[in-house]
Amino acid sequence: MKKVNLGSTKNPIVLKNKHQDIESEKYYARHKNGEMYIHRPLLQTHTINNHELDNDDPESGLFAFHKLRDDQDCFTKNVISNPHLQPLEVKILLALNEFFQEHCSYEMVYICSSNIINLNNFGDDEGFWVAEGNTESLVEVNEVPLYKLLGKALNTNISNEKLNKILIRLDSFHYISVTPVTFENSKRGISQKHDQNQRAYLKIIQINELMDSKNLTDIWLVKD
Repeated sequence: MKKVNLGSTKNPIVLKNKHQDIESEKYYARHKNGEMYIHRPLLQTHTINNHELDNDDPESGLFAFHKLRDDQDCFTKNVISNPHLQPLEVKILLALNEFFQEHCSYEMVYICSSNIINLNNFGDDEGFWVAEGNTESLVEVNEVPLYKLLGKALNTNISNEKLNKILIRLDSFHYISVTPVTFENSKRGISQKHDQNQRAYLKIIQINELMDSKNLTDIWLVKD
């Protein structure tokens, strides 16, 4: 039987849910394919006056973007105003945002490994496919490892291991959404039991558009 690649049209990667801000969207995120709504712990821990009671999770509540004031092109302000980010994290966020602007996109598949990766083992002849809700679409794949791209852009050395740890933190602040490219996160594998320690050589990184249209500059808690 012919191998079915991750990211092919027969087995697209199901994107990790981005932050829903409408109750119907939150309900859908909790109940589609048995998934639970994904909280962003660091975003909720380090902000104030922005939470709403969640009947499914009354202890933590939900971050409410819709309670914030509308703004334009405020991604940079929302990054540099956050006292809980390290300087390198700030630089990486700004560089990632610039990458996406150059490609006129909010998402891209990046190589997040120092190993040599054969991209022919992912996607299909048409490209790399992702699924979000009932929609499937093609996403661009960047063939240069992300740690090398950022190292060149920032004129610094950053190991792949350190970068992956930083990506986890930035996802928890929800500046970005990171979906590992694993069978666990594929359309065929998402409803099955699997090894939770699958290694992801590729990751789909998305910029959270709400971080560019909602102003968070006044809601960060002061750093201790």
